[in-house]
This record gives sequence, structure tokens and C-alpha cells, in this order.
Amino acid sequence: MRSFEEIIKSKNKGSLKIILGYAAGVGKTFSMLSEAQNLKKRGFDIVIGYVEPHNRADTTSLLEGLEKIPLKSFQIANQIFHEMDVEEVIQRKPEIVLVDELAHTNINGSRNEKRYLDVLEILDSGINVISTLNIQHLESIADRVSAATKVRILERIPDKVLQVAHQIIMIDISMEDLRERLRSGKIYEKSKIDSALTNFFSYDNLTFLREICLREAAGNLFQKMQESIQDKNKFNAEEAVMIALSSDPTNAPNLIRKGTKMAARLSSRVFVVYVQKKAEDSVHIDSQLQRKIQKNFDLAVRLGAEVVILQGEKISDTLVNFAIENKVYHAVFGKSRLSPIKERIRGSIILEFIHDAVGVDVHIVNVE
Repeated sequence: MRSFEEIIKSKNKGSLKIILGYAAGVGKTFSMLSEAQNLKKRGFDIVIGYVEPHNRADTTSLLEGLEKIPLKSFQIANQIFHEMDVEEVIQRKPEIVLVDELAHTNINGSRNEKRYLDVLEILDSGINVISTLNIQHLESIADRVSAATKVRILERIPDKVLQVAHQIIMIDISMEDLRERLRSGKIYEKSKIDSALTNFFSYDNLTFLREICLREAAGNLFQKMQESIQDKNKFNAEEAVMIALSSDPTNAPNLIRKGTKMAARLSSRVFVVYVQKKAEDSVHIDSQLQRKIQKNFDLAVRLGAEVVILQGEKISDTLVNFAIENKVYHAVFGKSRLSPIKERIRGSIILEFIHDAVGVDVHIVNVE
């Protein structure tokens, strides 16, 4: 695998490196600053856009000698908040900028709502970025993490941000070492340690998070290797994934997440397609269901999908035509709530699609 230094030298647009961790305290910021010091010694023009040292002495010491872009101040009521100054970073135009905590939500009044949007803007200007991220902030798995850990994940980023990254490195330490860091006060203040050890930093939760993080990092590495081997050939570039969405599916968010995750693995375009019958237009459908449908569309957009609303009374035919016209090679459906007997009586959209959509792989997802 090429080093980040080699990647930088081979590209015109800014390159993104993400240092990924399975929990707070694994050493993401320390690793980012250590690499920055090494790159600086080798002659790279590198600056700090935003770094959160968390009041850790070993991390703070690595800030020495690195140029810091002054933060932008915002006053809300009687409080002062500080955010990265995107305009100043772009105007300074270093070779590399360090941007900690990629999933951070910026304060109201900032140039962009989320820090990852700041990073995408910096990349577009030709500046390379090294950033950090904890795995639970990925939109596609945040709900699973919340369910497993009983902790709400409020800050989230679309999975497509990982696809933008040219390199993802996982910082992995043993769970016992991580818990020892917590006990010694290197992660949270003393008043929060006992609660954290019992709850989020329990062995069960850390095992779950670490396994997810390892799979995500390995999957991304495999994807980058495939892209390198195939040089992003035209077939892969054109191949698309279609997620078929009804007006009231059993669990639309899970269906969308699984479909977009498949597309990410294939480096493919992904469509969320909703075929609207006349009886389901805005005049006939109730407002509560309309809001539910729109919420599903909003999630799809956040995960990088293109939402397509089609009109038609024959849903299967409409989906088949769309698949043919848009080079869809994978169609994702949720498992029907109807019993096999009722499906035979009423007819099955999925079976009709399988029969007519020759050459399309159909994936039926159990989203209960």
C-alpha cells in the first residue's frame, strides 16, 4: 500500500487521510500529530486547522513547532465558541492541514454545518487533509451502535466521506490498555471514569465497536486495492445499485443503510427509487406518512444516494425500465410483510422484477 506521502505527490486535487478509531482515547490525535511532525521534518508545508489535544500532556507536546491557523470566534449569548477558519486555511494554502474530529457539528453561523463539509471544501481547493474519526459516527452504523451501547450518537457523517478518503488507517490498541488509559484519567475527567467503565467502555461494547472498526478498515483497504488493480475501469464506474422503496416499508432506514453500504463496497452509484401510484400522491396520502417518506429520502441523500420518484401503477414494470435505463446491476428489496399464500394471491413485485429484469442481481434484505 502506498504511503500518504506518495499519494500526495501523485494527485492534483487534495487527498484525504482518515485516522480511524473504535473509541475515544485510542490515540487518533496523537498519531495524527506524530505523522505531522515527521512530514514537517521531510519538508512538507503543514499547518493545524483544528486540533483538540484533550489536555493530554503527551499529545500537547506534539503541537510544538507546528503552525496553527487562528480559529474563528463566535459569540452565542454570553459564551464564545471557536471553529476552524476554512477561508483562512484556503487562503494560506499549505500542502497539508490537520483537522481533528471529522464528525463535529459546527456552531450556528459557521460557513458549513458540519466539519466534514469544511474538509471537502478544503480538498476541492487542492489542499491535502489528515483527519480523525471514531467509527460510531458513521451514519450507516450509528443506530446499531446506539442500540448496542445504549448511548445516543448525535454527530454523524455520511459513509460516502470514507469513499472520498485516499487512505484510512485504524489505530488499534487492546481493550485493557484503553480501559487503563481511562482509569488513569487520560480520556475523561475523574468524575466520569466509573460511569464510562461501566457503560460505554464496558468489554462488551468495546468488543462490538472494535470488530465493526476492523471490518470497516479492512473493507476500505480491499476497495482501494480493487480500484488500483482495475484502475476504476468503465464497467465498475457504470455499475449501479437500486434500492426499491415502498411508501411504507417495514424498516426503511435499515434497508437504505444496507443498500448504500453495498454500493460503497462496489464503488457504485446508488439510487433510492420510489414508485408512486396515483393513490399515493400528496392529495390522497396522509400527512404523517408523507413526513415518514420524506424522512427516508433525507436519510438516503445523507448516505450518498440519488432519490428518484417515479409515477406508475405497475410498480415492477416501472422498476425494470429504470434498471435498464440506468445500468442497474444490483436491486435491493426489503422482505415482504405478506405471507407466501397472500403473495401468490396478490402477486409479488419482487418475483415479477426477477423474471423481467434479466442480468440484474436481486438482493432481498430482512430489515426487521
